[in-house]
Amino acid sequence: MVRTFLARMDREIRGLHEAAYLLAAFSLVSQVLALLRDRTFAHLFGAGPELDIYFAAFRVPDVAFAVFTLVVSSFVLVPLFSRRSPSERLGALRSLVFYFGVAAVPIALVLMLSLDLLVPLLAPGFSAAALEETASLARILLIQPILLGISSILASYVQSERRFALFALAPALYNLGIIAGAMFLFPTFGMAGLAWGVVLGAALHLGVQIGPVMRGQGASGGLSVSEFTHSVITPSVPRSLTLFSTQLLLVAFAALASQIAVGSVAALSFAFNLQSVALTVIGLSYASALFPALAGHAHRAEWGEYAREVWVAVRHLVFWLLPATMLIIVLRAHIVRVVLGSGAFSWDDTRLTAAMLALFVVSLLAQALLLAFSRAYYAAHASLAPVCIAFASALGAAGLAFLSIHVVGAYPVMLYFLEALLRVSDVPGTEVLVLPAAFSAAMILAALVYVGLFVIRYGGSSVAARAFGTSFAASVAGAAAAYLALNAFGPLLPTNTFLGIFAQGVTAGAAGLVLWIAVLVLLKSAELRDITALVTARFLR
Repeated sequence: MVRTFLARMDREIRGLHEAAYLLAAFSLVSQVLALLRDRTFAHLFGAGPELDIYFAAFRVPDVAFAVFTLVVSSFVLVPLFSRRSPSERLGALRSLVFYFGVAAVPIALVLMLSLDLLVPLLAPGFSAAALEETASLARILLIQPILLGISSILASYVQSERRFALFALAPALYNLGIIAGAMFLFPTFGMAGLAWGVVLGAALHLGVQIGPVMRGQGASGGLSVSEFTHSVITPSVPRSLTLFSTQLLLVAFAALASQIAVGSVAALSFAFNLQSVALTVIGLSYASALFPALAGHAHRAEWGEYAREVWVAVRHLVFWLLPATMLIIVLRAHIVRVVLGSGAFSWDDTRLTAAMLALFVVSLLAQALLLAFSRAYYAAHASLAPVCIAFASALGAAGLAFLSIHVVGAYPVMLYFLEALLRVSDVPGTEVLVLPAAFSAAMILAALVYVGLFVIRYGGSSVAARAFGTSFAASVAGAAAAYLALNAFGPLLPTNTFLGIFAQGVTAGAAGLVLWIAVLVLLKSAELRDITALVTARFLR
């Protein structure tokens, strides 16, 4: 049975939708485990000082990994492997792992020695004891980006052979390691146990990628230093800068949140993680499945097929993420309470996290489009636009957040509006709401810029425009049905138990989905027809 399972994991997949849905299925498993991880944290600590320390410490390895993408960027490594024979791939792989180790280990050591100076800049609102604990955890966590970096190199090799299942399984094992740390290591080692759980998860992430590499035979054609610099480092700079800008934005948000109220960093991180579930399962799955095909079309200068493939992906992102956005906004409190509402996680924690979740998901489709279009540009070796848009959006979001916090302190009218809209007027620490609001505003603007640039360079798609209109109408109808069902049936179900809250959310969500599908059928959605045909064909086969 195990051999059969591994054989299925190792099979080649070439169809865009099949690869995207397989990645989505495994991403869903991984995200369920991520939600279980966050529920474990919420149960143990609530949105309190311990998790403020943990999430602030995590910013250090995240920034380190952004630097390491100079070597491990799949945008560069997948095409590099794809252009080589099987034996040459193995030779290149071994060279890449060696060069990565030579670069990454010294960087990690320098960061470890500098943490006493860096951590006060990352969390200026923390006490001296909290800063010391944050630095201690960050030292352990800096092992993680080294392991994940090696795993990412191996994952690019696996992707180049279009063996997406193993690539998608790795994040699930990563989250399992973190959960194990919280459940088994924390009781013995305290907060350090959480950090060692992250290291365990990174080791599992690496371990699952090793199999296809070990089965390869006859490595040849390693990369010289000059070829490594020319073929990997130089083209990876744009992707590294893009990821680095995102991590700097999250660092800035954590620093601002640390000065608002105790638990603000934790609540902000919980809300961001929750909105990332749909983004990862749908947006990242499509973008990951899209990139190898786009790289092939760009290499052969098949620009018509290249543009068509991008717009197909956009249509399906719109199809899935518009209803997801609206249903999450309607059911935000139920989602947060079901996922996180346990133990030390209070009702005020729930309401504040739910309000931030709603503000984050406003830009859910925009974030997915950023993933898709950035990969499209990287596949075409047009890296200037992604870098400029990434830095502009990150700086814009950070600047707008910083300005908004000071504005609402002097003129709280905007804050009153957000509090009333999201029904959190009596919850302390609502100033943190301006952070996700600023984030979403910047992401939406960046996505609009991407769409405009792509249309100018490669042409638009009237089919994609119609898909947006159809999906928007169906999504509004579905959200309205969910809201009405929540008000009609909600009072009949208990609100003080997990099952009662879960039943309320499922009932309202089901009503919304039924009307969403009905409207799509009425409007003759091409995307619904495509998906139905794919599922039917796979089921019959």
